[in-house]
Amino acid sequence: MTLTKTEKLIRALENGKNYTAEQIARKTGLVNVSSTVDRLRQEGYVIYSNRKGTTGNKVQTYRMA
Repeated sequence: MTLTKTEKLIRALENGKNYTAEQIARKTGLVNVSSTVDRLRQEGYVIYSNRKGTTGNKVQTYRMA
């Protein structure tokens, strides 16, 4: 059975680790990670996002509760 890109995202986040949008894109093939995360949130998934990094080099990370 082939997983959809969204299903791959859910599986990646289910382990509770933090992933950057770039890591998710490489892992799943998604182009617009933030819009997919927003849609999943609307469907009831609890996905946290954090901004980490130094000034001028902020990176968005995502994880699932």
